[in-house]
Amino acid sequence: MFLRKRHLMGAALLASLLSLLLVPAIAAGQGATQTVETFTEEANWFGPDACTGLTITGLGTQSGTAYITETPNGGAHVRVDVQGSVDLYQANGPGPWDPQPGAFVGTWTYTASISDQAPPDGQGSTTSITSGLLVFPDGTSARRQVVFHITWEKNGPPKLFFVKFMCAES
Repeated sequence: MFLRKRHLMGAALLASLLSLLLVPAIAAGQGATQTVETFTEEANWFGPDACTGLTITGLGTQSGTAYITETPNGGAHVRVDVQGSVDLYQANGPGPWDPQPGAFVGTWTYTASISDQAPPDGQGSTTSITSGLLVFPDGTSARRQVVFHITWEKNGPPKLFFVKFMCAES
């Protein structure tokens, strides 16, 4: 979509947040184009769940707003705020390409903050933090969080990539 067709997923976070506020403001004064887009879409979830130790899958709905600043030199700075909810199930085979939902795990209501920094030379980074309350069938709950970061190289594969899944009792 607007994240250059790439999907998602401390001091570095603070620096990233400051750049989201300062870089578009500075660029706007130099002829940058700023747009805002809203969306509602289907959200597919698949992967490990730190709260249950299971591989989970689910289909939900999310909506959000994308704040896009395109700089005169061909770069882009994008911030996306998302809210969503998904019913999660234990993922049964045949594999990640077609996970079949098994036992109900719970309902996850989340917010996400995504940052995509794309300088004109093709390098850049995409970072997201998705966090929210996972309510289990018995009514108990936990806070589930997924942190994602990828640093894009000018040419070739990504320079840095990580995804971290976390869970805290609530």
